[in-house]
Amino acid sequence: MPPRTASPRTGERAALLAVAEARALAAALAIAPVYPSGVHEARKAIRRLRSLLALARRALGKDAIDPIDVELRALAKGLSALRDAQVVQDTARACARDAEGKAEAHSWKALLPLLAERQQHVLAAALRDDPGFMQRQAQAHRHADRLRVLPWHQLGAADLRRAVLRSMRRQANAQAAALASGRLEHLHAWRRRSRRLRMQLSTLRKLRVHAQPGRADAATLRHVAQLVDQLGVLQDLALLEQALDELARRQVPTTPAALRRPKPLPIHPLG
Repeated sequence: MPPRTASPRTGERAALLAVAEARALAAALAIAPVYPSGVHEARKAIRRLRSLLALARRALGKDAIDPIDVELRALAKGLSALRDAQVVQDTARACARDAEGKAEAHSWKALLPLLAERQQHVLAAALRDDPGFMQRQAQAHRHADRLRVLPWHQLGAADLRRAVLRSMRRQANAQAAALASGRLEHLHAWRRRSRRLRMQLSTLRKLRVHAQPGRADAATLRHVAQLVDQLGVLQDLALLEQALDELARRQVPTTPAALRRPKPLPIHPLG
């Protein structure tokens, strides 16, 4: 069998992008102990990097990709409690801002110090295990070194297009399952598949590869992004509900139950 060929420019651009994401991860982790936005940026960098690795997995080989992906997934999971605690605060602020009356707004604002204290407890626990997130930062730098030496020359535009088409099919299947059942786990899977598809479409734009030649990639990306945002609001409200339940179990006064009910939210599935 003749040796496999691919566009060296596509592979080179993908290699540079992967290393840049690993460095962005390290930079976000460096500020995360002080600035909550650092946790958010770190998790986004991980998701972007994992999305790129998923696109390249078949071309570069699972033995090269999977060990890095497993470690990135564990790193993201270790940051999830911190990010969720911050999302809860942000969502409560939005509820206060969008309240229909002064009493409702006051009730939400009264919760904010309790939610901030909750977030600080989560952060303190994380920093006890990893002061300054130094271990996490070192891990991100190691990933940059490992990513640099992967066989990116094997990756071509056709590989990326095939991978995105597979991602589109997985997103469509997750969407169908969620719409058919309405179950929470299916909604979460739909959101995850949609979010990965959005990131992969964005990655292809950065790599100057058309996902579907002859079709408007920008319109597809915009529609997917809108869907992800809509599903994200539902997820944020669910996290806030969980936090309120946790405070109630601790016998901490919270808002009236009526305030917990999310307002109707239109969802526009991909067609």
